[in-house]
Amino acid sequence: MNPDTPPDDGSILYYDADYPSLEIGEARADDAATLARLGLLGDVAFYTGLARTTGASDRGPVLEIGCGTGRLTIPLARTGAEVWAVDVNPGMLAQLRDRLAAEAPEVRARVHILEQDAAGLDRPELAARLAILPFNLLMMVPDGRHEARLLAAVARHLAPGGTVALDVMNPLTLPQDADPAPAPSRPRRHPRTGNPVVRHARAGAVDGNGVQRIAGRYDELLPDGSIRSTPFAFGWRMIGLADLRSRLPAAGLAVDRVQGDFDGAPWTVASRRSVLVGHRPFGHRPFQGSPDEI
Repeated sequence: MNPDTPPDDGSILYYDADYPSLEIGEARADDAATLARLGLLGDVAFYTGLARTTGASDRGPVLEIGCGTGRLTIPLARTGAEVWAVDVNPGMLAQLRDRLAAEAPEVRARVHILEQDAAGLDRPELAARLAILPFNLLMMVPDGRHEARLLAAVARHLAPGGTVALDVMNPLTLPQDADPAPAPSRPRRHPRTGNPVVRHARAGAVDGNGVQRIAGRYDELLPDGSIRSTPFAFGWRMIGLADLRSRLPAAGLAVDRVQGDFDGAPWTVASRRSVLVGHRPFGHRPFQGSPDEI
């Protein structure tokens, strides 16, 4: 979510209902269907596959930016990787810690949680073999300047030759105009309470900075028949493929390949997602000054 999203925002509290895990807890058939509709089916396998094959000789750490509730963090740690999991939102990280508590001790020991804005990350001891910015992370960054600081921080904490991977939605497939009225989602199950939840969301028009605001509420049906309503709001930025291709090199990160999904399909204007894989070139010195100087 956005750096300033409060921990009690509905998008935080119901995150796992919106984006279910097939790897953590009890997976259901409709969870896979939900991920397929979002273009996310296969993202966990994609990133854990990179963790298994990238830098296998030294098994260095993985840096995950925007770890959220651990939908990817925990499967990464289960592969045997040491994971530095960074997120700015304490509500998300509280849910990650609850999930980690149910994991084996060796899995818990591999996860290092950092609560902060990743744009200010300063851990000189960290030289990751793989850095990932999954599931629209860059879209949630408030502006281009903040994004430049974030990508520079990733480059600083990636070992020479290390791999970087990210995915965002393709703005060419997203509506740009405001919704006439809030639209209800299909009912989904809250993974912790088991209660049915419906999300009512209304998107605004994309503004001159490429930002679209989305707001609404979550209605959870409680066992006594009452409805608990929780508001939410966030903004995301439209980031085209051409921008991504230029912004990574500006931070000192080379782009190696672009995909239209997590199975390696070629990117087209109709692709739901833009999936990029690159690396930090040997001999390149990322920006070393204060992040505020960018």
